[in-house]
Amino acid sequence: MKRYFGIEFLRLLTSVSVLLYHYRHFFGPYNSYSSNNFFEDKTELPFFSILESFYINGFYGVHVFYTISGFVFAHVYLSIDRKITSKEFFLNRFARLYPLHFATLIIVALLQFLHLTTSNSFQIVMNNDIYHFILNLFFISSWGFEKGHSFNAPIWSVSIEIAIYILFFLLIIYLRKFKLTLVILLSIVFLLLNKLDLNDSLFLECARLFFSGVLVYQIISRFKNMYILSILSIILIVLSFVGNFKIHLFCPSLLLLFASSEDLIKNEKIKTFCKMSGNLTYALYLLHIPTQLLLLFIINSFALPTSIYLETYFFFIFFGIMIIFAHFCFKFYENPLNKKIRNFLMKN
Repeated sequence: MKRYFGIEFLRLLTSVSVLLYHYRHFFGPYNSYSSNNFFEDKTELPFFSILESFYINGFYGVHVFYTISGFVFAHVYLSIDRKITSKEFFLNRFARLYPLHFATLIIVALLQFLHLTTSNSFQIVMNNDIYHFILNLFFISSWGFEKGHSFNAPIWSVSIEIAIYILFFLLIIYLRKFKLTLVILLSIVFLLLNKLDLNDSLFLECARLFFSGVLVYQIISRFKNMYILSILSIILIVLSFVGNFKIHLFCPSLLLLFASSEDLIKNEKIKTFCKMSGNLTYALYLLHIPTQLLLLFIINSFALPTSIYLETYFFFIFFGIMIIFAHFCFKFYENPLNKKIRNFLMKN
């Protein structure tokens, strides 16, 4: 199956964007600051003049990630002729997502317990009780039962995405015979969702982004001139910044740009780098909170000043550790366990 190397690299950029946004966790609990108040005092963050947009707006990386997910799912499940069973679909998702989620949930729980026993308080997120542990255990930590972020907080986006997977399976798998109708249907759904006030509906917000990615794939798979699509995507990206920032125009346009640039990637070394970048994405996303909790524990244990987080060398240490952790996690845990679980479950 064709692999979109531009999309793989974009996946890495979304993860790094979220990591930069969450760098603020070194300075206090998850919801103890607003962006404006926090950055009035933290303009001395490493490379702030260059990375300011990521420090302040890096959460948009999650929006882009939802759009990428829609594109990838459409590519995987709409480009094959045979019928996908519900067992195959959901077991593949379980094998891909749950092992690392479970491991990081346990690690975060242990680290939060260490923080609680040594400093009498949790770090980063506060809702680390049995109730929220159970919600996280069953991947429903953002289905409306929660009292706030808990444990490995970024898993909220994956929790919602699982609900979207169910919708995707019901709508797309059984409608894939009518591909042209599907394009029209998705366009109508996307336009209708765009008219709704989704401030109070995180699921609909994320679903809109996800299915905009599905729509982008339908366009890419039918339109042969990638250069025209690249130019169109650049125009749309510029338009998304005209007036108020339009995130729901920006995300699919950015995705369209990276997908349509596929023909420009000829060098095999660049392709290998993009492939490796995509492989690190999930681990980077789920491991950065445990890594921050570990570093916070070490630094607090040695009573080092919080100003250390502002140092350039600490910035490079943190991101260096993240890349190393993500690489070894994918190579020795994620990928092999994913294959073993799929093979075992599909045989039974």
